[in-house]
Amino acid sequence: MSAVAVFTLANSTVALADLENVFPHVRADVDAKVVEFDGRVPIVLTDADAPDVYLEVIVCTPDTKEHEALVVTPALPSHVHAALLLIGLEPGEPGSWTFVGEGLEGEWMAHDPTGDSVRVELIYTDEEGVELAATPSAWVRHMVTHEPLPDEPFTFAGSKMIDRGFGGELYDADGTGVLIGLATFGSETVAWPRTFSPDSATDEPVWVANPATTPPVDTPVRVRLTPVDQD
Repeated sequence: MSAVAVFTLANSTVALADLENVFPHVRADVDAKVVEFDGRVPIVLTDADAPDVYLEVIVCTPDTKEHEALVVTPALPSHVHAALLLIGLEPGEPGSWTFVGEGLEGEWMAHDPTGDSVRVELIYTDEEGVELAATPSAWVRHMVTHEPLPDEPFTFAGSKMIDRGFGGELYDADGTGVLIGLATFGSETVAWPRTFSPDSATDEPVWVANPATTPPVDTPVRVRLTPVDQD
């Protein structure tokens, strides 16, 4: 296993928590400031014809972006958002771009997401039956340098409410499925703290799942979210 951000559960930010169901598939301990939800690994990393799995999402919902995500979960992003509010976190806004200037003289300016910082942990059981906790850094590496994703807090961006033309506003991440983003789609509930485009013509994809550390497909995963000030 990688030495980067992989540890036994006893060394996690919150080893024990009195979690209660607050929404379908979502649990929280308000006093300990912990939110957890269940998922599984949806990607196959043993295909010789497709050895690199490019990632744009850390956690998504079913039938959305499983082919480019570390974890898929049945939990609704809006429910996870509400649970993060329960433990006292404040949302901001997802990352975005604005065009500055005119015509060929202009350029797109990136705006990083805002909101409270969140620690993301992926809890799973290895092949020897040991329960481990990993940050996404341990499962993601640069496709060229093989350096891990920087082990940094994520951001409670809070997605946004949009009108999809179905008779009222909807929580955007419930539609797009981007619960914890890596690339910036502008709809993510929890976002990577720096903006980069999922459009390969704008930003070349460089982050892939690390086959040496990412658990096998269908491995159960508990995703744990906590405020970084608990560290």
